[in-house]
Amino acid sequence: MTAFKHKIYKIENFIDIVKNKQDRPFSYDPDFNYNIYGDDRSGGDFHSNMDIYVGDTVEFTDDGEEIYPDAVLSQGLSFLYSCENFQAVVDLALSQDSGVSHEKIIECLNYYNEYDDFLDIN
Repeated sequence: MTAFKHKIYKIENFIDIVKNKQDRPFSYDPDFNYNIYGDDRSGGDFHSNMDIYVGDTVEFTDDGEEIYPDAVLSQGLSFLYSCENFQAVVDLALSQDSGVSHEKIIECLNYYNEYDDFLDIN
């Protein structure tokens, strides 16, 4: 069930969905793939209480042109994160500290986005 997609969330609320693995099935299902979109005026960084849109992934034409979902275009949003990277960052932070705060996870997400590396929180 992909009822979590095509919605706007506060970043903290969506982190909780990912922490509880409500954004993925037990076995691979491409219908669960998503991207996270938002206002990139902050340089693409996440911040507390930020609104994000969770929607379908960007598709590509045979010529390599990006086709963004209509909802993303109509709201003037930009790509921020893929589900695979978002899940990996949240999962690693939880494995390092089961009580990790939203603020620390947001810091980890921003670190990964900037350095393409995971922030060690231990």
